[in-house]
Amino acid sequence: MRTIKYIATFIAGFICASALFAFLTMRVAHDKFDFGRKNGIVTGRLDAAKAIGDEFGFYDGHGPYKVLFSVKTTDVISIETNGIKIVRVIP
Repeated sequence: MRTIKYIATFIAGFICASALFAFLTMRVAHDKFDFGRKNGIVTGRLDAAKAIGDEFGFYDGHGPYKVLFSVKTTDVISIETNGIKIVRVIP
């Protein structure tokens, strides 16, 4: 009779631990996926800002501007000069 009690306790503990392990594994996997996605978005925006800065130049500090997007300390802006819109980067 004692053996059945120990076996039943072991099986119940194993099932609970397995369910908890599966739940935590799915949670950590989701968090890591989300972290990687957000890190990729930041890297992509930094690469885009660098390419725009290399192609169109950097902001010279004259005139009002509209921020198109920001990432970390870099802003990609739009400036209107003589009716022409120009894209620049503020590093």
